[in-house]
Amino acid sequence: MGMKVICPSCGRSYSSFVPPRCSCGAELEISYDYSAVDVSAWKKREKGVWRYRELLPDVKRVITLKEGGTPLFKAKLSDELNLNVFIKDETRNPTGSFRDRLVTVAVSYGLPYAENGFAVASNGNAAASLSAYAARAGKEAFVVVPKKIDRGKLIQMIAFGAKIIRYGDSVDEGIAYVRDLAGLNGFYDITPENNIIGLEGQKTIAFELWEELNPTHVIIPTGSGSNLYSIYKGFKELLEIGAVDEMPRLIAVQPERCSPIASEILGKKARKEITKALGLYVKDPVSKEKAVRAVKESGGTAVLVGEDELDFGERVLVNEGIFAEYSSAVVIPALFRLSEEGYFEKDDRVALIVTSSGLKAYYREEKFSIGGTKLEILKLLGEGERYGYEIWENLEKPMNYQAVYQHIKELESLGLIEKSRRKGKRLYYRLTEKGKRLLENFSE
Repeated sequence: MGMKVICPSCGRSYSSFVPPRCSCGAELEISYDYSAVDVSAWKKREKGVWRYRELLPDVKRVITLKEGGTPLFKAKLSDELNLNVFIKDETRNPTGSFRDRLVTVAVSYGLPYAENGFAVASNGNAAASLSAYAARAGKEAFVVVPKKIDRGKLIQMIAFGAKIIRYGDSVDEGIAYVRDLAGLNGFYDITPENNIIGLEGQKTIAFELWEELNPTHVIIPTGSGSNLYSIYKGFKELLEIGAVDEMPRLIAVQPERCSPIASEILGKKARKEITKALGLYVKDPVSKEKAVRAVKESGGTAVLVGEDELDFGERVLVNEGIFAEYSSAVVIPALFRLSEEGYFEKDDRVALIVTSSGLKAYYREEKFSIGGTKLEILKLLGEGERYGYEIWENLEKPMNYQAVYQHIKELESLGLIEKSRRKGKRLYYRLTEKGKRLLENFSE
């Protein structure tokens, strides 16, 4: 069957790497032989991204961690709002976010071209995901992430052994940087703003929603706009193959503080300031035009959410049994606002996309577990190997030696330090490679 990428303007075809735009400037989109798709075949296969292989790029080897096939369930707040509300829980993906759908396809497809490894520019989730999938593929991952980043995501990258480059204030600055980095070093760049191949994996959210619910509305947290566009493309393909008669209305949700896509849809002046919802901090999204078009063509709308509403969104999702990061929790205040405005009808089926786990989030220092004494011990060992008594003696705060010994044992069990040698009764410790990487990234 195979995918096709042919420029609608100049006719140039693309295969190994598919940029968002042709060299002539025209927008590119991946297409398939839709007349040959038999959706009844999907139901006989295991749930997950690769269930829909007729509408995915051909790959020689699938690198998978069993992503996709995430739960969809009716929300308790359906009764409160007198509305049929369903939650699509993308936190259940292998690394805790919807980006696993993008990365399984991008890595599987890019494997023949990734002799020296893979690269991505990301504000967190795609970098954490690539770190895991590259490890699974036996390849190196080079991740370009902003200086302001959720620490849980950074810990994932460190744990999977990714090479981390901190660059710029937001992901926007890393996109051109990673393009050059990949070009000069022979890495396969999976950044969706540079290479749209992985978006084919993200669109499978639409296929799963159709199979289980066939929603009338889909509410989507929006940063770069790539997830919104992917879901739109998925439903557009379902229309193409005759599986659905109409597209659901797509609703883009952004924080008021950083709202380039939602503001354009609503005809308001956009702000580009830092937000607690760090995963949505994208100041100049490359996919803005595509995302705006997706919302307008679906007959949808956009909602702006205040910083003071993020905790409310998180709490409501917790009551549903889901711990989501702020970047996902925006869907709740958006739903309440639209419901209050009478936007929905009683029989509508509204799907909320919860994109990422709260365990991955929190930039705030107090939420970071390797802090205080443990971080001080790591810093001491960063200067060179030391034995237990020497570590205790050099700590700034007076502390019982037994408590220090306990910290050392815990750091050892986390794989951050290791025994280096014994000299008489003295047992020396040093940082592991993992410990060095953590110290590099957390001592800023």
